[in-house]
Amino acid sequence: MSAPADNSAVFLPGPWQHRLINANGCQFHIAHMGEHRSDRPLVLLVHGFPEYWWTWRHQIEAVALAGYEVAAIDQRGIGGSDKTPDSADGMLLTQDLAAIVRSLGTSRAVVIGQGRGGFLAWSVAALEPDVVEGVMTVSAPHPRTLQRLGTHLTLKTWRQVLKTLIPHYAAKRLTDEKVLRKLLTDWSAPGNVGASEEAANYAAALRLPEAASISLEQLRWSYLSTSKINGREHMALTRRFVNATVWAVRGERDPLLPARAWRKDLEFARGNYRFIEVPDAGHFVQEEQPSRVTELVLEFLAQI
Repeated sequence: MSAPADNSAVFLPGPWQHRLINANGCQFHIAHMGEHRSDRPLVLLVHGFPEYWWTWRHQIEAVALAGYEVAAIDQRGIGGSDKTPDSADGMLLTQDLAAIVRSLGTSRAVVIGQGRGGFLAWSVAALEPDVVEGVMTVSAPHPRTLQRLGTHLTLKTWRQVLKTLIPHYAAKRLTDEKVLRKLLTDWSAPGNVGASEEAANYAAALRLPEAASISLEQLRWSYLSTSKINGREHMALTRRFVNATVWAVRGERDPLLPARAWRKDLEFARGNYRFIEVPDAGHFVQEEQPSRVTELVLEFLAQI
């Protein structure tokens, strides 16, 4: 049986500050650290499924100490951010990122996103090319890869897709710590517990009212969006070229996305593009190999 909902998982202590900010008609929770500098961009860290801001716990302090303002966000509908009726709309979530940047008082940002957060990082770079100076994606090939059939996705990925088509059943399972630990383990490199050891925190955040259902709705939106008007609008957006610097990071042992899934990136990434594979990591590279990802983030920022 799942434990009751407890929002203490959202406000986990650390060197960061927890803030609530308003942007795009929604209140967002962020873990914030560092001071604004006019000569350096804001670093926006965006989580993926089935996690929240805590997935970036290893990177926040190091990036701030390197002289950057950092905001690790909870996406609309997740963690400590508002659960609005339209929280699954990928076009709205893309607009949210640009609005958060402006709400923090800057017009320059580097967006670093994992999984669905990387999907949104690609999208906001296309939507706001004058704001987004750089994009680093982790376990997130270009969005149009997810909108086409083919062997670029593994059988494990398609099994997960099918599971989400039974919303109530899937949401209930997602809040069970043991079930979630198994999912995190299955998506990680064999023997790596960097993500799965945090199953209790992730399950606690998903037990907040509506969070698990919204998290699954957001995932379903990623591959069923072409049937919706806003999904077709988003698809049109993803056809735009991205001229910002893009580094794409993949865990060599990612069971969901083989390296061939990134081949479409170069059709759209028209600036400085680099594809990097990290050994002994699966889908949650920033947690499975945190030191290596932190090194890559700092190297990436140094050239922006």
